[in-house]
Amino acid sequence: MASNTEMNKDMSRFELGRVTPLDGDRTQLTLTRDFAAPVEQLWAMLTDPAKTEMWWCRVRGRARTGSSFDLKWLNVKDEGHGIETDWWNGRVVTAEAPHVLEITNAMHGTIRAELTANGTGTRLVFTNVISVPEEVILMSMAGWHVHLDHLQEALEGKSVDWQHWWDDFYPCWEEIHAAYTAAD
Repeated sequence: MASNTEMNKDMSRFELGRVTPLDGDRTQLTLTRDFAAPVEQLWAMLTDPAKTEMWWCRVRGRARTGSSFDLKWLNVKDEGHGIETDWWNGRVVTAEAPHVLEITNAMHGTIRAELTANGTGTRLVFTNVISVPEEVILMSMAGWHVHLDHLQEALEGKSVDWQHWWDDFYPCWEEIHAAYTAAD
């Protein structure tokens, strides 16, 4: 696997996502990306634990409606070194392979990925409905933006070195967070 230093760190190569206030304290984050990969390959990146760990997190569970689908973040900082978080329990709301995966998660609300063939590639519409304090909304949006950049790299066979994520990619997260803040 490629190291983080070989991965693209240009977080502006994809358009900014959209933040939509919903009822009460819920907010929907939406990012749309076009990938030069078939739908089935994107589906595997979202559902195969060996592949999700390349760009997103560790997954425990199966992509079947009603099944558990727990997430463990791998890029949490502790004294300058990457550490793992506890498992955040979740459940699959909808799994319609290879087009729709919707999960709920104790930490991240409702996460939905819709995959549509788009010529020779795939369009991903990624949404996350969260209930968090206002100051956390754009932080979450920047986080998803960076993870989806990591997905582009994973499709090219590169994997994030989670132990060094903070040194390698936190500056990228800060850059894209500043872009979201400026656009708000």
